[in-house]
Amino acid sequence: MFNTLKFEYGFKVFKEHKIAFAYVVFLMVCETAVSLSVPFFAGQYSEYFIANATGMDPTHTYILLLWFVLFGIHALLKFLSTYNVNLIGARLMAKLSCRLYDHIQVMPIQYFKENKRGDVLSMLSNDLAVISYFASSVLTNLVPSVLVLIGASILMFRIEPTVALLIIFFVPAIFIVLKFVSRGMQPISRALIQGQADSMAIASENIGAISLIKAFNRESSESDKFKHKTTEILELRSQQLRLQAILSPLVQFMASIAVLIVVVISFMRFQTGTISIPDLISLMLYGLIFTRPLGALAGLYGQVQQVIGASDRLFKFYHLESEPQPSSNQHLSIDNADITFNNISFAFKGVSPVFESLSFKLKAKQTMLLYGENGGGKTTLLHLLMKFHEPTKGQILIGNQDIAMVNNSSVRAAIGMVSQDVLLCNGTITDNITYGVIDPNMEKMLQACHISGADRFIQDLPLGYQTAVGEGGVLLSGGQKQRVSLARALLLEPHILLLDEPTSMLDEFSRQSFKDEFKRLFSEYTVIVISHDPSFSDVADVVYRLDNGELNQEK
Repeated sequence: MFNTLKFEYGFKVFKEHKIAFAYVVFLMVCETAVSLSVPFFAGQYSEYFIANATGMDPTHTYILLLWFVLFGIHALLKFLSTYNVNLIGARLMAKLSCRLYDHIQVMPIQYFKENKRGDVLSMLSNDLAVISYFASSVLTNLVPSVLVLIGASILMFRIEPTVALLIIFFVPAIFIVLKFVSRGMQPISRALIQGQADSMAIASENIGAISLIKAFNRESSESDKFKHKTTEILELRSQQLRLQAILSPLVQFMASIAVLIVVVISFMRFQTGTISIPDLISLMLYGLIFTRPLGALAGLYGQVQQVIGASDRLFKFYHLESEPQPSSNQHLSIDNADITFNNISFAFKGVSPVFESLSFKLKAKQTMLLYGENGGGKTTLLHLLMKFHEPTKGQILIGNQDIAMVNNSSVRAAIGMVSQDVLLCNGTITDNITYGVIDPNMEKMLQACHISGADRFIQDLPLGYQTAVGEGGVLLSGGQKQRVSLARALLLEPHILLLDEPTSMLDEFSRQSFKDEFKRLFSEYTVIVISHDPSFSDVADVVYRLDNGELNQEK
């Protein structure tokens, strides 16, 4: 099935670049025609040189000038075809990168929980580079090689059919040997692709957890782990290179034997007077030309195996199920921000249900406190409301609309979420606060920062709102990151606010200040708060305890 899909996708890519491909093929045909004309002219004019070997005359000069022009035209055509094929490869790389990145964006949250970040990064870098190289450098050699083989065979057949029939026998024999010798290439290539992905995953994980590694003195052991994986990759690469190194000289050796036989037969035909000197010279030169593409094709065989391994991973990823979207593309229209969970059941793949028939209703502009043991499904409940996951049964309503029937973006635009693990991009404080707004209003941003309390520490920073936060917000404290995250959520002007442990990174004074300001801050929103702090029940209109998938109202 994947082979069919790859063929269909390859045909689609060809259609998108059909004019560029047609131009390149035209250049390669012209280049091959010029290349094949050189032995013909060498044979035809050799007799004249032999007959008039006493000195140079205008005809000699004309012949040499013609060869010079042919060499120049061949070089120009080679440049144009190589440049244009490489350009197509670069454009394919750019388009495939964007297409793959777009597909990554629509994958469900669960995919990123179940797969290593390094696997995704490896597809974006290594796998696409292999395919791009094949589409450019490899095809640059493949098409001319095939054209030279076909052209040389036809021209040799016209001169001496026996030689052409001998060549027709030798070519399949060479590729049977090629297939036999390289039978282990494809599994090695697949293992190598996966090994490189694992190596990148280790590096990505370690860079993200560098403070943890240093805190527990794990630098040496983590380096050993990376070295071990690199050694495995080196061994696989060594096996792959060994097979690739065998293929080209082996085929070249077999082709040289074939040419030697051609030379012997041609000489025997010449002795019997069957062929002339010009034909003999042309035949020998075509025989020499014939061996070069065979060696090149043998080298390409190993690279094809790498492409198969890389394309298998990419096509499997492309055909993973993306984040569900309703077919109607209807937008959420909010008259009131009531939230209703109606008999909701949910389970992650392969594990017992998190919820079964869970129900509650939260009226607009009310605040609900949800607490319970870790791992009880509190954050999962918020993710269901955000449509990060789909319930296995039941309905979730905002106002009177079933969110399963409206598009994801309109639901998320109505909700501001402050996660326990705050995610910030590598930019300034302004960049992070305005992240979800296309055309931010600076006055509204300052107001959101004032309401969230973020302006208190931002004003004290040397660069203020233009202060860089570092990758993941590493240059800010945990409490500062939560304040920035809250300001970012408020700037969206949402109808609903979801706060996951909003005071977990605040000190005692800031935590108390936050609770004191709570009613004033969030009176205009429908709010769901997840917290281990029982004192939040004082500022909540409704309090629920989530215990073993069951929701019990306590207020």
